[in-house]
Amino acid sequence: MKKVVTLYTEHKNSIQFYLRHTLENFTTISLEAKDLQRFFDTEKAAEIIYAISRNFIQITPDYGRHYCNNNRVGKNKIYYFKGLIFDIEPIYITNPYLHAITGMPSITVIKQEKDHFIVVDFDMLKLLAELRLIEYNSHFDKVNKVVMGGGSALLGLVAVFLILYGGYIFGKVLLQPFNNDVILHEVFTSVISITIGLAIYDLSKTMIENEVLFKSLDSGNELQSKILSKFLTSIIIALSIESLMAVFKIVLDDYSKIINAFYLIVGVTLLIIGTGVYNYFSRPQRKSDNRSS
Repeated sequence: MKKVVTLYTEHKNSIQFYLRHTLENFTTISLEAKDLQRFFDTEKAAEIIYAISRNFIQITPDYGRHYCNNNRVGKNKIYYFKGLIFDIEPIYITNPYLHAITGMPSITVIKQEKDHFIVVDFDMLKLLAELRLIEYNSHFDKVNKVVMGGGSALLGLVAVFLILYGGYIFGKVLLQPFNNDVILHEVFTSVISITIGLAIYDLSKTMIENEVLFKSLDSGNELQSKILSKFLTSIIIALSIESLMAVFKIVLDDYSKIINAFYLIVGVTLLIIGTGVYNYFSRPQRKSDNRSS
C-alpha cells in the first residue's frame, strides 16, 4: 500500500487526467446493468460501478464485471459527499484507500450528471499497470501466492519439527543417567536445533506475511535484506553455540585440537563482520530509495 501511494503521488497529475478523461467520455443512456457495465469493456482497472441520486441515496446495485450486489440499494451515501464541490468540474477523485469489499488499494471517481452521480471504484494495482507505471499480472500473482504459500508452509513444518526435536533431546537429557560428556553434547544439540528451527520459522512467517497475506510492492530489495539479515543472525547464533560447544569438548578431551575451534570462531567472526557490512551498505540504499520516491 505504501509503494502504491508513493507511485500515485509521484504521477498524480497524469493518473487523474486519465481518470477524468475516461469518465468524461463515458455517457450513460440509462442506469440499467448492461448500460453501466459497458464501462468494464474498456477499463480493465475498474472494479465496481453504481449510481447515486441527487438526494445521496444509492439507486442501483453495485455492478462488478461478473456480479451484482443489491445489498446497498437505498443506502444513504451523504457521508461520501461531505466537503465535495462540483462547481468547478463535474468529476471528483478520492485519495487512495483500502477497499472494504475487494480489500485492494483502490481509488474512487465520482461523476456528476444531470439527475444522479456515477461512482466507479478502481483497483490501483491494475490502474498503475494499465498506465505502465508498474509491472503487475494478476494470474502470475495468484500462482506466485500458491507457490510461496506452499513452500512457506513446508518450511514452517520443518521448523516445528526441529523445535520439537530439540525439546525431545532435552527431555531425554533430563531423564537419562548423569554423564558430563553426554549431557554437554545433548544440551548444545538441543539448543542448536531449537535455534535453527526458530530461524526457519521466522523466515517462513516473513514470507507468508509479505508474499501471501499482505502482498506489497515494497517487497523487493527491502524484504530480501530483512529476511537475509534475520536468517543470518539466527545462523550466527547457532554457529556461536556450536563454537562454544566445540571449545568445551576440546578442553575436556584434547587441547591439541583447539586450533579447530579457533578456525570455527574465526569463521563465525567473519560472518558477523560480513553481515554488519551488508547491513551498513544496504541501509543507506533503502533511505535513498525512499527519498527518490
